[in-house]
Amino acid sequence: MPWSITEIHPLLIHFPIALFSTGLLFDISSYVLEKDELETAGFYTMFMGLISSFFAIISGMIAFFEIGSISDIFHFHHGLIQLSATIFLSILFGVRIKYDVDIRFDGMKKNIYFLLHSLSVGILFYGAHLGAKAAERI
Repeated sequence: MPWSITEIHPLLIHFPIALFSTGLLFDISSYVLEKDELETAGFYTMFMGLISSFFAIISGMIAFFEIGSISDIFHFHHGLIQLSATIFLSILFGVRIKYDVDIRFDGMKKNIYFLLHSLSVGILFYGAHLGAKAAERI
């Protein structure tokens, strides 16, 4: 096979990072500019971030089992942090679907949602940083 999972994983990881952060940017822009279209764009961008996360996490797990071990602390923590951030973002996406009207029209709930979403994206960035260190890219 010309490509192995360890070579494909670095190609896939950029999609969830870009999509989740762009989705957050769309949501904040929607709030500031009061444009519903940006909120819709944020919703679908977050959805695509979840789909791409699935492939990035699966390829990362396969790559980890091929070349890493649990004693390799950077690889192991990187994976746990990314998995945790993705699970939390999945929960936020479910909350967004279930309580859309509440979040949209209640300023306090919207601010809490933005805070949790920002925190999740920040954790995702930190996990990506650990992954770059583990791959010796930085």
